[in-house]
Amino acid sequence: MSEKGHVTALQFNGEAVLMDKLSQQDTIEQLTKLLDRLEEFNAMFDMFEHFMQRGPEMADSLNRLIVMLREQGQGFDILSKLESSFQTLNRLQQFLYADEFKKLEENLLNDDMLKLMNSISRSITAASLEFEYGKPERISIFTLMRELSNPEIQPAIRFVLNFLKILSKELKDA
Repeated sequence: MSEKGHVTALQFNGEAVLMDKLSQQDTIEQLTKLLDRLEEFNAMFDMFEHFMQRGPEMADSLNRLIVMLREQGQGFDILSKLESSFQTLNRLQQFLYADEFKKLEENLLNDDMLKLMNSISRSITAASLEFEYGKPERISIFTLMRELSNPEIQPAIRFVLNFLKILSKELKDA
C-alpha cells in the first residue's frame, strides 16, 4: 500500500507473482519441509550465534597456547631432534634395503615358514593352556621313555632332531 492507502500496480504485480510462486507444488513441498525443520534451524542459528560470541575468548586461548608452545620450544632444539629423526629413518631405510634383510625376509615370509610358525604358535598356546589348567603330574624317566615311543609325539621328535642337525651344520658354516 502507498502512503495514502492505495495499492500501486507495482505492489499488486509483486503480490501476484508471490502468490503464484506460493501456489506451486514444488514451493509448497519446500516450505513444508522448511517449516518441519524450523526448530532445528533455530537451534543451529543459536549455536552459531553462541559460537560467534565466544570467538574472542577462543582466539585468546589460541594465542596463549601459541605463546606457551614458543616459550617451551626455546628450551628444545627442535631442528636437531628433527634431523636426528630423519637420520634414524634413513638408517632404517638402508637396513630394509640391505641384501641381508632381503634374505631374512625371503626366509621368514614364505608360505612354508608362515604355516610352520602358525602351527608352532597354535601348539604353544594349546600346551600352555593345558599346562595351566591341567592336573600337574610328575614325569619320571620311565614316563619320558614311554612317551618317546608315542606315535603322536614321534613327528615332533623327528622335527626337533632334524632342526638340531641342520642348526649344527649352519653354525659350523657361520
